[in-house]
Amino acid sequence: MKPALENLFTQTKGLWARGFFHLAVSNYSVQFIVFASHLLIAKIMSPDDVGVIKSIETLTGIAVVLGGGGAIFAILKLIPENADKKIRRFLLSHSIRYTLVYSVGISLLFCLLVYLGWLSDNPKHDRWFYLYACVIIPTVLTQLLIRYYQAIDFFKRISTVILYLKMASAVIVLGFTYYFFINGYIISTILTSGLSVLILLIDLRRDLTSTSKEAFTSLKKQFNSLSNTAFTSQIVDQLKLNSGFLIAYILIADQFEFGLYAFALILVQGMNVLVSSVQQFLIPKMSETSQNLKVFFTRYAVFEKKFNWISIGLFAMAQLFIPVLVAVVYGDKFDEAIVLLRIMLIGWLIQGFFSLKGIIFLSLGKMRYILYASSLILLISAPAMYYLTWEYGAAGAAWSYVLQNVVSLGCLTFFEKKLVKKFV
Repeated sequence: MKPALENLFTQTKGLWARGFFHLAVSNYSVQFIVFASHLLIAKIMSPDDVGVIKSIETLTGIAVVLGGGGAIFAILKLIPENADKKIRRFLLSHSIRYTLVYSVGISLLFCLLVYLGWLSDNPKHDRWFYLYACVIIPTVLTQLLIRYYQAIDFFKRISTVILYLKMASAVIVLGFTYYFFINGYIISTILTSGLSVLILLIDLRRDLTSTSKEAFTSLKKQFNSLSNTAFTSQIVDQLKLNSGFLIAYILIADQFEFGLYAFALILVQGMNVLVSSVQQFLIPKMSETSQNLKVFFTRYAVFEKKFNWISIGLFAMAQLFIPVLVAVVYGDKFDEAIVLLRIMLIGWLIQGFFSLKGIIFLSLGKMRYILYASSLILLISAPAMYYLTWEYGAAGAAWSYVLQNVVSLGCLTFFEKKLVKKFV
């Protein structure tokens, strides 16, 4: 037992030194602020309004992901493989220009779709959609800059910066939400997103002022190729990830019932911060070992096994304690959402079993496998999800979440084995 404890202590110490816990604490703090805002909205507003704000955020979130143009994955892949500061600064400058083009284009497309009535059939909500579109560009740039910090192994620095930024913005977000409801939440989100990207740009000003005259033509082509492939994959992946919500958004006409589903989904998605923290930490680390495939797959197997056990533990705790906390905070306001929550937590657990598999494809630069997997998952699950939601409403949408994650586990496992067989 003693050697095992010593090994655990050594691994924990190593993770601390590399900055994982700084990143995890920072991510939890960031997500807590967003989560607390949602909970505050749910406390002071009706389930109908919860559904509205969740719809706006989900649709804008898709726009933010696509607005990156796949550049984030190219950064996480190429920068850890190139230690030369000139190359890293070139990649940063090029990625910002690249991302600006995509994010501006996606923002304009988003506003056009709102104007045409494709994203909302309620004219009184259009103003909120237009306002929230202002978040797209600064959020995309912020995510890109954060990934750059992580790619150069500055976990502690970026985690500290993000933590301070979010602590400062918490008062704005929660205060505006409390006094001005949805309008306050949207306006404060716009202000804090702009402030975040400005501070990060100032902090990275030295990396942005590269004096190198080299064109790095081949590297630029590699960056563009990876980004374009990632962008294509992201389009399908976003449809796959959000298909359950989008189907529910279209089919569930009862706004109260949809609000209950949205509330349960907010709680489940709030648990995903651990997954995102692990992924952000592991992708650059795994990319560093991508030239030694034996070490790469051995390291990955260890991480996946440990994370599966963590997921099981979190699932059990969530089933026990979240319903109790919801009852304490909201009384009987969201009682009907608890059944949906318990169903969707099963889907979350299944998701935990495959959530790290994407790291293999990203670290090895095999984005086409993600495209293949996402396409197959969407084709298999979407018809069944549509039927379940059409036939059973919010309960069907909850079971759709479970169904899609079962299909995802099978498809990603299949492509993982295919890749391992090819490389090992």
